[in-house]
Amino acid sequence: MLEPPRIEYRPGRPLPAYRPLSDAIRAALPALAPPARISVSEAATRRMVEAGGHWAPWRNDVAPYMVEPMDMVTSRRFEAVIFAGPARSSKTEALILNPLAHAILAAPRLVHVVHMTQSAAREFSVETIDKLLRNSPELAARLAKGKGANNTYDKRFSGGCRLTIGWPVVQQLSARSIPLVLLTDYDRFPTDLGGEGSAFALGRKRTQSAGTRGMIVAEASPGFPITDESWTPATRHEAPPCDGILGLYNAGTRARWYWPCPNCGVEFEPTFERIQFPKGGTPAERGAAAFMACLHCGGVIEPSAKAKLNAQGRWLHESPEGEPAPLDAGPRKASAVSYWLHGPAAAFATWAQLVTRYLEGVERFNATGDETALKSATNVDLGLPYLPRALGASAALSESALREAASDRPWKVAPAGTRFITAAVDVQAGRFVVQVEAWAEGLERTVIDRWDIVNPPEGAPRATERAIDPGRFGEDWAALRPLSGMSWPVAGADYRLTPCGVVIDAGGAPGVTPNAYAFFRRARREARGMFHLVRGRGGERVKRAEAARPETAHRGRAHVARDVTIIWAGTDRLKDEIAASLTRREAGARALLIPRGAPAEMFAEYAAERRGAKGWEKKPGVKRNESLDLSVYSLALAIVLGAEKIEWGRPPRWAAGDSSNTFATAAAPQTKERAGHGEGAPPPKTTAPKRRRGRRGPRNRFNGW
Repeated sequence: MLEPPRIEYRPGRPLPAYRPLSDAIRAALPALAPPARISVSEAATRRMVEAGGHWAPWRNDVAPYMVEPMDMVTSRRFEAVIFAGPARSSKTEALILNPLAHAILAAPRLVHVVHMTQSAAREFSVETIDKLLRNSPELAARLAKGKGANNTYDKRFSGGCRLTIGWPVVQQLSARSIPLVLLTDYDRFPTDLGGEGSAFALGRKRTQSAGTRGMIVAEASPGFPITDESWTPATRHEAPPCDGILGLYNAGTRARWYWPCPNCGVEFEPTFERIQFPKGGTPAERGAAAFMACLHCGGVIEPSAKAKLNAQGRWLHESPEGEPAPLDAGPRKASAVSYWLHGPAAAFATWAQLVTRYLEGVERFNATGDETALKSATNVDLGLPYLPRALGASAALSESALREAASDRPWKVAPAGTRFITAAVDVQAGRFVVQVEAWAEGLERTVIDRWDIVNPPEGAPRATERAIDPGRFGEDWAALRPLSGMSWPVAGADYRLTPCGVVIDAGGAPGVTPNAYAFFRRARREARGMFHLVRGRGGERVKRAEAARPETAHRGRAHVARDVTIIWAGTDRLKDEIAASLTRREAGARALLIPRGAPAEMFAEYAAERRGAKGWEKKPGVKRNESLDLSVYSLALAIVLGAEKIEWGRPPRWAAGDSSNTFATAAAPQTKERAGHGEGAPPPKTTAPKRRRGRRGPRNRFNGW
């Protein structure tokens, strides 16, 4: 409601004149006006939108595929509007801001917008809502005056409209009746809020008291992976099994956007699979030559035709029989009307951009094994769910398949062309598990050794009476010291290589972490940064590997072990890469090879886990997976040491392919025993590498060099 101007009375001054009653009536009239009978798309033309650095009125013909979805926001037939689509398709403008404009101008009611985090909600309020109100005169005129009318998370308008802005927590979606709930960027929300369900489920409850006038809207680019690599659609419009926005889409009417072919007139979906581009050239060159081909007549559709085809397009929902049908023909029975737009139809993304970004993601994956860019291009640019390469690769990771693909390379010998060697240590009850890998150009790697350290070192308490116990006895960690001086022969060479780094798991049973820190402090002084600690953390949105200082477990962030550095390994992402590397049957860049002479249990351990929708998990009944974890630690070490950035024509000394390598040492007979293996075998006698002044290993910011 409009408020009359506030007049402050001060003693000694004459009283202000009375305001006429007509002023109060005039201020109250907007609240008494009935809702205007206009659609959301009609109301949208009365607000402004930023385009190309200037503000202009909203035009429905720019993204015509958004007209039907936004008009369904006022539908009394459905309870929800669901929209899945790529970035640059105007879905937030059309399904969040336009319904808000309609509520302000035509149908005043409480509107609650939920963004993915509190900081994102604040940014949305300041950078989107406030700019919209400043640059849209008709909306600005409706903004109420007075104290409390225009706050960051709460705004009031004349006529009775109120906007609240929140984030996905239970408190924001409980104990309130909200006629219109708008969820933006839904696939970046937590899947469960405090154990009470999804934001969509909680938000829909808030709209129920409004009856058929209640509505919840959710929009997002697909962000959750496909959960079943063997899925095949039961109907033409069914989406793959996913959490998030596509899960909601599958429960709705399942509409897809169709174009009429300009050559034959047959309607078809403009999907990425229909875009053609050359097989050779850079991603940008291939993208620039992209065009679309009609599946029915083979006719060529040029990129310049997209705007015209969008103007002629229409939404076809899934009929009860599973066939495409317009909304007025009667879609499948559902409480939500749902839409899924693919990237090629997005108004503000060119086909050249789609192809270029997709191919850049493919190139990065092939070069590094990192799927981040490819997943982003698939989700954000193409508007599609992503099937992790490892989800398919993990299905092929069986013990028998790995044995069949085993390499003929010799065991306990680094292959010809080895550039550096890493050793990784897993901490288990009663043993340290050691695995050694030899790395070649292109980060091809071969497992060359594996053994357990089971006996405590000399000088440890009751060393001859017990098995090694890394959690209870800090003295037992001294059994790892010989690893820095051990060496392995290089096939066809007259020198051996010692590890450029030894990476040790710093987590596990009680007592392991403080003992690992104490060992790291001692070893850093004695072995010149040779030893590193590693901890794993799962999830899709963590870095593959990074070095950081750990917090003390019991005292929190304010107490940091500043003299200790941990390599944090993104276990799910790195296991994705390892699965892809293992399923290569031939040597080459990023391949991971297991020689036939490797211990039998290693093949089973590499196949011990399976990639699911929430990450890697052990297969039922499996207990040991050390080989897989040790390869994760070695890969994390290689990443933080900068191995992915090596120019192999001009490698650093520690990755040289000859006897000038920093870690090369004179050839000596191969030692058959290993420290702590079997019946208390002594550490092997190895020739320490002769390092000249200035010849050092991989330089990094945390190894003390």
